[in-house]
Amino acid sequence: PPNVPVLSASKGIETSSLGFMADILRDCLGEDRSYAFLSGPSFAREICEGVATAVVIASEDIMLADDLAELMAGEDFAVFTSRDVIGIEVGGAVKNVIAIA
Repeated sequence: PPNVPVLSASKGIETSSLGFMADILRDCLGEDRSYAFLSGPSFAREICEGVATAVVIASEDIMLADDLAELMAGEDFAVFTSRDVIGIEVGGAVKNVIAIA
């Protein structure tokens, strides 16, 4: 539904358009909602095992990022916030390339 915020955990750059998820989501879902993007050096298995993990949620809507961070944070799961959506997306895409190399 319109006005429902979106949290994206997808990382990378679309090969055909060279767009980031922020661009793709806005093109597909429209501008009438807030978007947030989760990234960090995290692995699902380690999170499930209780290994201490830190991630970042970036959004142009810092109140949304703060609300999501509060909902997601736990004893072993630290969530930081940022307004730097592009930085988070570039970092997430580069991290995957470095991990493959």
